[in-house]
Amino acid sequence: MEKIIKKSNLLKNIRTGLFFVVSAILILYIAISIFMPENTVKIFGFKPYVVITDSMEPHINVHDLIIVKNPKADELVVEDIITFYADINYDGEKEIVTHYIYSINNNTDGDLLFKTHPYYEDDEEVFADNWTLGEDDVLGQHVITVPYVGAVVQFVKSPFGIAAMFVNLGVIAGIVYIMKKTDK
Repeated sequence: MEKIIKKSNLLKNIRTGLFFVVSAILILYIAISIFMPENTVKIFGFKPYVVITDSMEPHINVHDLIIVKNPKADELVVEDIITFYADINYDGEKEIVTHYIYSINNNTDGDLLFKTHPYYEDDEEVFADNWTLGEDDVLGQHVITVPYVGAVVQFVKSPFGIAAMFVNLGVIAGIVYIMKKTDK
């Protein structure tokens, strides 16, 4: 009987330890995503982004969630899909964009320069975007697309979504409290 109790306590301690480790990693990930978003992919090796425009449809649709990995600029090739910073409307602020690589060249210092393009049905219609990217502009290389999940992520980030989560947590806490009281 004593062995069963010790084994039960050991399993409980392992679960508690795993919970705290996973929680700490999630909190660290969230903190880095909030305070140093451009470094998230460099530190963790991946980062999710929500697609908000139709420039890559039908390959990547609006509200899809894409996962990008830490890019090795010298290993990128034409037609790889990358996520990057670009001033797409020339207002002085860079936006996050996901497109195909159109061409890769070197500048006079030997640094890589990238031209990109959106998705096109016909290869003869393809033309490069107006901007030129440096290696520092590239945030990540596309790894996987998760359809429709981006809509959920956008909802959770919205003020209404945050309020809904707090209300649901309160309801769940209330139910747990009532259930514990009725068990006694």
